[in-house]
Amino acid sequence: MSKTQKKKNHEERTYEYFEFKETNYLNYYYFNKVYDVISFFLISSASFLIPFILGHPQFVVGVVVNILLFEAALYLDFKKSIPAILMPSLGALSRNILFGPFTIFLVYMIPFIWIGNSILVFITKFIHFRMKINVLFSGLVSSFLKSLFLYLSAFLMFKFGFVPKLFLTTFGINQLITAVVALGIIYPTIIVRKKNFKLAKRA
Repeated sequence: MSKTQKKKNHEERTYEYFEFKETNYLNYYYFNKVYDVISFFLISSASFLIPFILGHPQFVVGVVVNILLFEAALYLDFKKSIPAILMPSLGALSRNILFGPFTIFLVYMIPFIWIGNSILVFITKFIHFRMKINVLFSGLVSSFLKSLFLYLSAFLMFKFGFVPKLFLTTFGINQLITAVVALGIIYPTIIVRKKNFKLAKRA
């Protein structure tokens, strides 16, 4: 085989290689775009519908809502996480208004719930993506900070006579337990998806 023919074969193989890589990159890019849209829609709609449809038991609803918040924190940017932050309490409030029993105490606590959810999403993102610390640690820290903030908020509201004493438990230890249980449920799925993501990236 002549040098010219060898050079031509090499160039053809090089072209085919880069064409294959470009095609794979585009497939991967568009797949991620579609996945992001689907994730946003599912997380946002479920964040409203689950508290609205289920309502009780509160422990189960709380665990599912926290799972959705962790999903939003890890797989959506912060702006796209806003529906997951706001919708659960609006879903619960809508259910109480339509089907009862309606309580004004929940209305008082909604702004604090929004801030608490924002803390969980933001702190999880910050520790995991900025500080490069594993999901388990970032999730535990954000769960603790969220429950601490909600407990202190409920304590102040109780002291000023806006909510009953029961809210100290509902917005205290119960918040921590449901967040930690949610983290324990979602953590294995995160590991599996992370491995699949690495395999897809190598393809």
